[in-house]
Amino acid sequence: MGILLPTKKPRGQELTRERQRANQALHHRRLRSEHVNSSVKRCRIVKDRIRLWKDGVRDLVRERCGALHNCRVRLTPWQPMI
Repeated sequence: MGILLPTKKPRGQELTRERQRANQALHHRRLRSEHVNSSVKRCRIVKDRIRLWKDGVRDLVRERCGALHNCRVRLTPWQPMI
């Protein structure tokens, strides 16, 4: 899967309704993933530079912080995840 980018408006024209809906869908999808990333970055070890050089350690740290995010989401169901 590649990078999904919104469709730009042609110079001097408007986007079709179909393209506008596609851009909105992409916006909502991207917004949700950005919220998840910010929640994962509550763990400071993810934000700071990781100086652990062994193979797989950085991936393991990101995986554990993702698991903490999932626990946080499951334990507080009354807060909507947008």
